[in-house]
Amino acid sequence: MAGSPTRIAVFIDWQNAYKAAREAFGLRSLPNERGNFSPFKLARILVAGHGRGESAALVRVEVHRGLPSSARDPVGYGANRRQAAAWITEGGSIVVPRLRPLRYPPSRVVDQTPVEKGIDVQLALAVAETILTDTADVAILFTHDTDLLPAVEMVVRLKGARRIETASWSSRSFAQRLREVPGVHHHRISGKVFELVETPVNYAHRSA
Repeated sequence: MAGSPTRIAVFIDWQNAYKAAREAFGLRSLPNERGNFSPFKLARILVAGHGRGESAALVRVEVHRGLPSSARDPVGYGANRRQAAAWITEGGSIVVPRLRPLRYPPSRVVDQTPVEKGIDVQLALAVAETILTDTADVAILFTHDTDLLPAVEMVVRLKGARRIETASWSSRSFAQRLREVPGVHHHRISGKVFELVETPVNYAHRSA
């Protein structure tokens, strides 16, 4: 509709973004809560970027991440759930945590950590579905994972480069990002901006 604000949906590859923040901004030696950030605050900054200012509307923030087992890791499960609840409290129905169970090795195997499986596929499909169904005018994908590049390329091929944008953390010592795709705008999020959205909360504590 003419005159309507541009509808923006933001998609965050959580574990990738969290680990990258700790590396980009010198937080790896600090407690695990350093690197946590507010998806809603970050999304609002991204929506206003690329010269849009207040001419765009944030319609959805999807946070894709793995979910620990309540039986095998009750502390991690509880922390994950409390963090997701905090995201929803802050952003309301706009924020949608997409939690996919982690894959664990057989119980007899020791010294092996669970891994995320299917998160990148789930995230790629969510981006594609949003644009192909015109649920949003622009999708912004926040990740440093090169496996998600095909999702960007598909949107460009089917709907045009203006319908998709990418974003990543950026510092003097860290420049990892998805490979540039012609016509696709990329948001480089600096340490100063990260400080505005960081939420250094330890969600393993029930009082968090």
